[in-house]
Amino acid sequence: MCERAREWASLRLDDELSEFEGALLDAHLRRCADCASYVLESGAGTAAIRGSELELLPRPVAMPLRHRRGYAGLVLQAGAAAAAIVALTIGLGTQFGPSRSSPTAVADAARSPASMVTSGPNSEDDMLVRLPRLVNLKAQLGFGRPRGLRIDA
Repeated sequence: MCERAREWASLRLDDELSEFEGALLDAHLRRCADCASYVLESGAGTAAIRGSELELLPRPVAMPLRHRRGYAGLVLQAGAAAAAIVALTIGLGTQFGPSRSSPTAVADAARSPASMVTSGPNSEDDMLVRLPRLVNLKAQLGFGRPRGLRIDA
């Protein structure tokens, strides 16, 4: 509570303390002698600083200029980032190889004869094998609705 009271005392010096917080601060200061002395000392120090004359600096403050990058530097950074992404993608692709759930793997499973397919994943019971075969069979027999726009002349 003392830490909060000291924050409130600082806010009061800048006229930024609400009435409620001021009432809480006053109640705390009546109970805590350490915080009451802190408020008196900080108030006296603030009044001394605010009441003193302004002093001019012997020379102006100079901040170092920031180095600006030109357009070519930004283009070079963007190109390097793009090259790194391409290299990472190629590296990961060669590291892990093609995915078995790729469309070509599904198509190969759909074309394989039933005698080659065993039980378990990628077998006759597997929906990834059964659905493409069913779609191919329907397409060969002409079942299903044709997709696309129908234009009557």
